[in-house]
Amino acid sequence: MESLNYQHLYYFWMILRHEGVAPAARHLRLSHSTLSTQLKQLEQFLGGELFQRGGRSLVPTPLGLQVAAYAEEIFRIGHELLDVARGQAGSSRSVFRVGIVSGLPKTVAYRLVEPALKVAPETLVQLRQDNQARLLEELATGRLHVVLADTPPQASAFRLHAHVLGESSVLLYGTAKLVRKYGGAFPESLQGAPFVLPLGGALRRALDRFFADRGIHVRVLAEIDDAGMLRVFGGNGVGIFPVREALKTEVEEAHRAHCLGPVEGVRERYYAISPERRIRHPAVGALVETARATLRSVPSA
Repeated sequence: MESLNYQHLYYFWMILRHEGVAPAARHLRLSHSTLSTQLKQLEQFLGGELFQRGGRSLVPTPLGLQVAAYAEEIFRIGHELLDVARGQAGSSRSVFRVGIVSGLPKTVAYRLVEPALKVAPETLVQLRQDNQARLLEELATGRLHVVLADTPPQASAFRLHAHVLGESSVLLYGTAKLVRKYGGAFPESLQGAPFVLPLGGALRRALDRFFADRGIHVRVLAEIDDAGMLRVFGGNGVGIFPVREALKTEVEEAHRAHCLGPVEGVRERYYAISPERRIRHPAVGALVETARATLRSVPSA
């Protein structure tokens, strides 16, 4: 019976973690040629390439992504085994690493992650916020377990799966003064109104289409990529601003803002992106199941 060479697998894992053969070789104190040879031997054993050749960056192949997921789990368990063997049971906590796309409201992110905190209280949850491209790259290379986003991943070399969690309608809010001035025959009354809008992203594109389809021209006074900061600016009267319906109570209480009306046809979806079509990680499973039960479900077409 053939046996996997775990040293070769470890070298492959380190190449992924250090994002290249050269930096991994420096970390391992091995020559570049030695590490490349070990990688080729692992590829020959597994019967396929683990990285796409060419270009300056190493991109895992579909086989490489699968091997990376197993390697991450194998070496995590290996570290736990060493801790237990050395009498350090307290340091055997598992880690659940979550990426959150910048612009996703922090309150929404908390509600999505909260179930993972309850399913395994002994698990350490690590959150990382960044743009979607970088987070998906880390997800594909095994450094994250799941990414929470408001758009599914675009076609790429990474084989990732977007699990729909639910959706929220979008409302427009403003101070009492702005509502009195622009809250008449909504939404036509928004013509020329000052706005604070997201800086890019799916919600911004949907709002731009909403205005364009109705021939409404608004004055964008500020573009902000952080949802919390956007609400602060809007709540202080800089301009009318969008609010996910899931956050309406919070916005009304914290910023004393008033609703002008719903943005018809605009709904924001939330996704849990993972390398697996069938979720095996218990924390990811709890996150997805609870979110689908509590968020407004996606209507059938």
